[in-house]
Amino acid sequence: MVFQSLVSDSGTQKLTVATGVVGTSPGGDLVLRRVIVRVVSGKDRGREVRLEAGTLLVGSHPDADLVLQDGTVSRYHAELALLPGGVRVRDLRSTNGTYVGDSRIEAVVVAPGTEVRLGRTRVELLPADVPIPDAPPELTSFGRLVGSSPAMRRLYGVLERVAAMDAPILVWGEPGAGKSEAARAVHERSARRSGPLVELDLRAGIAPEAVGYEMERAAGGTLVLDHVDEAPGAIQDALAAALDRLDRGQYAARPIATARSDLRDRVEAGTLRRDLWFSLASVRVEVPPLRERREDLPRLVRELVQTTGYPDVGLTTAELGALRSHDFPGNVRELRRMIEETLMTGNRASQPPPPTRAIQVTEDLVQLPFKEAKERLLDAFERRYLQNLLSRHEGNVSRAASDAGVDRNHLARLAKKHGLR
Repeated sequence: MVFQSLVSDSGTQKLTVATGVVGTSPGGDLVLRRVIVRVVSGKDRGREVRLEAGTLLVGSHPDADLVLQDGTVSRYHAELALLPGGVRVRDLRSTNGTYVGDSRIEAVVVAPGTEVRLGRTRVELLPADVPIPDAPPELTSFGRLVGSSPAMRRLYGVLERVAAMDAPILVWGEPGAGKSEAARAVHERSARRSGPLVELDLRAGIAPEAVGYEMERAAGGTLVLDHVDEAPGAIQDALAAALDRLDRGQYAARPIATARSDLRDRVEAGTLRRDLWFSLASVRVEVPPLRERREDLPRLVRELVQTTGYPDVGLTTAELGALRSHDFPGNVRELRRMIEETLMTGNRASQPPPPTRAIQVTEDLVQLPFKEAKERLLDAFERRYLQNLLSRHEGNVSRAASDAGVDRNHLARLAKKHGLR
């Protein structure tokens, strides 16, 4: 996506309009991605052009954007396109080929800093990013994300800016930190908010063809690709093909991927396709863990208590103090469970949650064969459990499955079995 932003010139107060493609720097800051294409060998050594939007044509023909005086370079030799995650180099059926390293390529996405050879001419793709000014908003919540700590306000600022764009996003962070809530908040603040929000769990258990199907179902809206870092090889292949069709305009959904890590280690370890990194991780947003924003605990506790059925009950000073000393490996999800356990096991006289009818072992039940009695009890438990779980997550199967620690497809089958979907 091409984006224009007012940025200050270095060392002055003058503001100018910069054009580029939105991406994320190695340090995690939003930048306008731009690339200097510089010739480093041959008669044209030292020539350079700036790529900051659209495509750039390289060849020996006078109409090319970068004209090379090299007899081994075709009239229209290669096309360079700036993407959020790098530069796509596409050979245009040249006679002598386009090379990255020792490999002749047809089309490949490379990172800024890469050298490309066209015929006998070598060309460098040099990064020339422009920082997007950072001004964290004075917000205490963003969608369902809650907290006014500096870390959360910085997060809100990034989410607010990327919501206004249409670039793919990777939202990463520890389990339970709020990645799904961040993705939902981006959708709700975007121009696609009137379109569908579709969530797809990419872990084992889904068919590869489901990727393209869900991409089509999310047309005009947002497709949240959960657990992209745990996707099996066949799902990665299907996702890469779908994203290529998206890039060609055959799909009309915005992808937002979620993962437990920044994916770079997965790429380097060879467990994640490199092209998925370029396609999905160009704009990277980290949701901070709860232990790094303990000042948000009082507000978070108040918000979570409201959802438990104890609207007028809070935690005591001692209980809140105990929470402050906890490391929260499960983050906000763990905090919610701890609050539920504290309220339900403590003596809370003010507006307790309505009593739930217990599953009874009746006289009729004990007269049945053991296996049949056990199946009936299990069915009753499953239905009661799923009703409560899906209610807490407003029917969202992906978030409910993640909260319960079960496979999404398994939970969906159980819900269908009990007529809850």
